[in-house]
Amino acid sequence: MSGEEAPVRRIVPDDLAELALVGAPDVAPGGGWTVAAVQSVDEGKERYSSRLWRFATPSAAAPGPDSGPGSDPGAGPAPYPLTGGEGAWSDTAPAIAPDGGRVAFRSDRDGARRLWLVPAAGGVPAPLDAAPDGNPAEFAWLDDEHLLALYAKPKAPPPSMSTSASTASAPVVVDWLRYKNDGAAGPVEPLDELWLLRIAHDGTSCAPRLLRAGGEQARLSCLAPDGRGGVFYAARPRHSDELHPATQVWRHDLVTGGEAPVWRCPSLVRALAVTASGRPVALASGVAGHSVEPPRVWWADEGRPAFPGQDLECERALLADARPLGAPRLLATAGERIVFAVTTAGEVALYEGGADGTARRATAPGRSVVDFAVRDGVAAVCLESATQPAELYVAGRRVSSFNTAWARAVRPVAPEEVTATSADGLPLHGLLYRSPGAERGDLLLRVHGGPHMVYGNAFDVETQGYVAAGFHVLLPEVRGGAGRGTPFRALSVGAWGRGDVDDLTAFADLAVATGVAAPDRLYLAGGSYGGYLTNWTLTRTGRFRAAVSERSLSNLVSKAGTSDNGFTVNSHEFGGADVLDAAGAAELWDRSPLAHARAVTTPLLLIHGESDQRCPVEQSEQFYAALRRTGHEVVLARYPGASHGFATTGRPDHRVHRLELILSWLRDHAARAGDPG
Repeated sequence: MSGEEAPVRRIVPDDLAELALVGAPDVAPGGGWTVAAVQSVDEGKERYSSRLWRFATPSAAAPGPDSGPGSDPGAGPAPYPLTGGEGAWSDTAPAIAPDGGRVAFRSDRDGARRLWLVPAAGGVPAPLDAAPDGNPAEFAWLDDEHLLALYAKPKAPPPSMSTSASTASAPVVVDWLRYKNDGAAGPVEPLDELWLLRIAHDGTSCAPRLLRAGGEQARLSCLAPDGRGGVFYAARPRHSDELHPATQVWRHDLVTGGEAPVWRCPSLVRALAVTASGRPVALASGVAGHSVEPPRVWWADEGRPAFPGQDLECERALLADARPLGAPRLLATAGERIVFAVTTAGEVALYEGGADGTARRATAPGRSVVDFAVRDGVAAVCLESATQPAELYVAGRRVSSFNTAWARAVRPVAPEEVTATSADGLPLHGLLYRSPGAERGDLLLRVHGGPHMVYGNAFDVETQGYVAAGFHVLLPEVRGGAGRGTPFRALSVGAWGRGDVDDLTAFADLAVATGVAAPDRLYLAGGSYGGYLTNWTLTRTGRFRAAVSERSLSNLVSKAGTSDNGFTVNSHEFGGADVLDAAGAAELWDRSPLAHARAVTTPLLLIHGESDQRCPVEQSEQFYAALRRTGHEVVLARYPGASHGFATTGRPDHRVHRLELILSWLRDHAARAGDPG
């Protein structure tokens, strides 16, 4: 088609499996090259796989950020796979040795998750031949010949079980409160151990040395070598009855074996890093309880905030479904400077600051940070936008183009910003994706979860799929969402089922008043807290033609004892209401959609993972049973083995089926009064 643009094809649910997602970057000493993990989906859509790729740092004359790798000689050598081979395994979490000669990574390529090494220039990967049993949850180079590794060792079955019994099938006896954790294999926490691994120049490893065992007392996390013969780590109590267990930051002396407490933080420590002078910095909210108070950067050696004059939400609270699995980096150091991720104004940005107590934005507006690494003055950042899946940028220039051809073929729709005013005068922001196929004014409102999450400048296949199917999509901001500062987050407290409904109503009214949506062609969807708000809104109004509620809440009383955070979130978000108090229990029941199920008139699709420990499946089961008993149109879809976040991190085939099911549900109800296109 010379001289003509190629025809645009629609985005479909299977496109969830078409993307190559880049993440977990690490920068080589000197900054001359970067390695990152690139995730794809296997042919049967049953699992993810990833391989490590190596990328050259562009020269100053390299092409701009929208040019692909290898498109200009100034870009340097083209990227190439550092690990390869056929098979549905994952090579991930690369860590480059201080001399730049080897890359350590985690892989399950031989069936078990363990540490491997590959020459930095490429070659045959080899596993560490002497390493502890268990999953290497975290690891870091101490020097060119030593790795520090935190291993999570599964707890053995009880002696009463036969030797052939697996941990998963063993009986579980619990005598502590916090025995649930969404996404975990079971209620029994693994045993954490900190090890020092010595690695010879030929890649073989010598007998490892146990440095610290969490044992029955503590869960260990957040490894951070200090470059001075020590390592910082965080410890939280195992088998805890505490509603808000604190975190103790420790320093372990690798020479003497001695340990010293550094900081007792009243909340979860999410990350640790160390400046060039050896000062530990931590990421934590610093406040016991729920996350209205967002994570901040702290000087752990002094127990004080690093940037006390700035209200920075130091987390990645932006919702989207096109990111690689794994925990992204949130905190790092570059010399004496601190680099960290911040959710702000609908984007995730990198901020940088130091001892002067002031931080500034280091990444330009227009894209959001998915993951990052810094070393020797060079930053490698995985960036996404509403119309572009994540690609890798090094030294400010794009070096990958894994999804360029795909994006060119489907031409994702860019959103436009809209503003609504709630009933109490609160101004709210939203994103409107217009569909050229929505001539009849079909519009879907998608409510964010959290409530301290937000939709924004991030690539979301699901949203684009709805637009391609003929629905305008409006992503409304609801009070309590992330990115507008702590006072705005605090507006959710006591407002569930109150002010948030007014917020949602304001956006629905705006869509109708501006002619974007027909008043009788509105649809509603939400997950987690957004699922709660969907359920609750349906008990207040019948203005929506159909709705979808996922991993939702319907009974706040039963959630208090069945969820991994029900006994903390309920109490905080509902102003201290507690099921152990008669007045508190009555308040929680009155705020439960289940209590008002008879008022629902909107057809509802409920979706839930059967292994969800955050909002357990019984929440949907109860609402489903109540609506079916009243003869209401309701469908329940259950996904075996799926946890709370399965819509974005679950099995690929489950995710594709889920999106196909939702589209079918919406199309069916749209067609009852005329097909939207």
